[in-house]
Amino acid sequence: MKKLHIILTSSMSGPSALILGASLLTSACLTPESTSSSDTDASTGASDPTASATDTPPTTTATDSSADATDASAETTSDPEVTTGGGMEPTTGGIEPTGEDELLFQQALALYNAADYAGADPLFQQLWSMYPDSPRRDNAGYLHGRCLYALLDFAGVGPAMQLVITAYPTSIFVDESHYFWGRALFRLTTYPEALDHFDTSVSVDPAGTYADNAYYYGGRTQYEMGNDAEAEAVLASFETKYPASTYADNAAYYLGRARFSMSDQAGAKFAFTHVLEFADSIYLNDATYYLGRSEYSLNALPAALGWFMDVVSKFPGNVYEDNALYYEVRIYVDQNDCPSANAVVTDLQTRFPGGTYTVKAQDYAGAGGC
Repeated sequence: MKKLHIILTSSMSGPSALILGASLLTSACLTPESTSSSDTDASTGASDPTASATDTPPTTTATDSSADATDASAETTSDPEVTTGGGMEPTTGGIEPTGEDELLFQQALALYNAADYAGADPLFQQLWSMYPDSPRRDNAGYLHGRCLYALLDFAGVGPAMQLVITAYPTSIFVDESHYFWGRALFRLTTYPEALDHFDTSVSVDPAGTYADNAYYYGGRTQYEMGNDAEAEAVLASFETKYPASTYADNAAYYLGRARFSMSDQAGAKFAFTHVLEFADSIYLNDATYYLGRSEYSLNALPAALGWFMDVVSKFPGNVYEDNALYYEVRIYVDQNDCPSANAVVTDLQTRFPGGTYTVKAQDYAGAGGC
């Protein structure tokens, strides 16, 4: 699916008139792909004391900000809602182009499309309250929930979407309402409930606008809950089910993370390598780093060193830079190459003075006789 869901206006009358979809178009409602601080073991994240085949940081969750908590450097960039739909669906009834409810809806919609969610939301609520028979009412209620999501009122999204689902159980917006309810709960780290809504969204309309999103987030939510086997089962089938989805790289990355957590380094390597096939993926840095980690766990030290050096050279300033340098030190020490190990330690001391991984590298080098 494509990255933006554009809403088109319509003044057509009759049951075939366009119902209008919705979109998150500003940075306030971008939804980066992780809420978990455990998705990084950088110097500001979880520690990595053993560096063994099973040394994945625990999946504990940080409080999310306006752009979600970071999932390594990738998470600062983006995930505007991925859809291809939004228009051309039948409405819940005939639309009178000059009707007061329709004029109010179009006024609210214009504000919504201008990313003025605070301005649009009261008008959607006004339509819901004043025009109980309006064919736009389910659309307005749904967009009220979307406004709350865009305004980061995640706690308010569920009640808003519940009203739509209860009042209009056959509405074309039921699957999308469940999806955004799930996303809001995901942002609140209420994972079991979020999973229920993602699953419901897919079951209500397996070919819906957000079906691939919801299926992916079902797998992601399993991962965040620490259910690695369940996450793997969902994410491994993602591209088969949704071959055109732009979440394919996301799914591949978290498939790799789930396998890495289960000490399946060979399977993790396969998934992380696939991520590198997506030239514009936000996970290139992360996947490269975890390729190094996978190779290191398999004792393929030269291959691991190459990946860690790529992290440093190709993604300067990324969240895994100090981690990668630390593993370079480990590899050189393991290979009894103290001059190279000490050179990297010096580099770490210069770039990250006093950092967690700087200290860990110094300690490892010292313990290894360097």
